[in-house]
Amino acid sequence: MLAVTGLAAAASLIQALSGFGFSLFIVPFLAMVIGPKETVALANLLGTAVNLTQLRAVGRAAERRTTARMVAGCYLGMPFGLAVLLLLEPRALQAGIAACVLVFTAVLARGLQLRGTGAGWDLGTGFVSGLLNTSTSMSGPPVVLYLQGRRLAPLAFRGTTTVYFLATSGGAAAMLALSGTLTWHTAGLALLALPASQAGRLAGNRLFHRLDERRFRLLVFVVLAASACSALANAVR
Repeated sequence: MLAVTGLAAAASLIQALSGFGFSLFIVPFLAMVIGPKETVALANLLGTAVNLTQLRAVGRAAERRTTARMVAGCYLGMPFGLAVLLLLEPRALQAGIAACVLVFTAVLARGLQLRGTGAGWDLGTGFVSGLLNTSTSMSGPPVVLYLQGRRLAPLAFRGTTTVYFLATSGGAAAMLALSGTLTWHTAGLALLALPASQAGRLAGNRLFHRLDERRFRLLVFVVLAASACSALANAVR
């Protein structure tokens, strides 16, 4: 419980500061504590709560048409991701989660972006994000890469990601509940970790205008890489 609470607070702080990184940070560590399948469900529940409370602060700045199309694509991709989650063995899934974090952290750290625009790119980005959401709970990297390529202002970026993740993580949690992956035990853990998660969110909002963005993102990438390496080592030992 202490581990889940501490991780929820840290992940929420990262999410509030940068607009992404909640699942990238929390999933590899949680997978070692409670197992990969329960982690996917717990991360979606906590992510829903964090983005719901963050909505008031940044939701109005969201790019509405882009967000709506990405959400539609995400819901098309989530059933395929759920099939992957249910079919893979836990150890293989944990190794896959760790590998995804390492790849996406390297891509984000190098500043690579997706340069496409238009409805097709919105839907495609959402589809890949949805596939990753219900299989690993890491739906953020495709969205981050795409929106960075759109060169959105920081507030618009945070608003768009907040609305998108809120609209999709709730749906993912519902799918996981219907499949039996989301249990009462997981829901109880999410409820107990919620106060710490909200404390991290509030701290992140206060620090948003005070920290140097470049240095903070460098620290985030280091933490993400370390968490992925730890999860990968635990999966293959």
